Amino acid sequence: MLGIENLPKLAGPFLQTVSLERKSPAAMIQQLEQEHGGGMTKDLTKNRKVVMPSWTEDEEIKELKQSYSRNKVRTTKYTFLSFIPKNLFEQLHRFANVYFIFLGALNFVPIVNAFQPEISIIPIVFVMSITAVKDLWEDQRRRKSDQQVNNLLCDVFDR
Repeated sequence: MLGIENLPKLAGPFLQTVSLERKSPAAMIQQLEQEHGGGMTKDLTKNRKVVMPSWTEDEEIKELKQSYSRNKVRTTKYTFLSFIPKNLFEQLHRFANVYFIFLGALNFVPIVNAFQPEISIIPIVFVMSITAVKDLWEDQRRRKSDQQVNNLLCDVFDR
């Protein structure tokens, strides 16, 4: 059986002496790099987030914060430059839009045109522009919602 007298022998590998001095996060990372040869701490710091009070700003903490990605929520589909290409790409994946564009293009061929070619394009351009305006409006609502969520205060718990 495991007795209390065997406890220090069993727990020996798991126990470490802990220094009571306060170290900055950068100093702790440097200590880890010295202990483990530098390779392990780079992998550890990629997945961690450091939250520091604003009154403890110094150069080491600023460098440490810059190594982490931001925690910003972004659910919008489009940017200013990508709206027209992405929206046209999405709308051309709808079979009805492709069909009416094909009929409008076919109406430009003199042998098969039924009426003036310019008039045949008006309905599909109207429908696609209304859909684009609707998508833009929805994306702006998403952007406003994201800004509200990103500007909320959060609680940070420490052990």
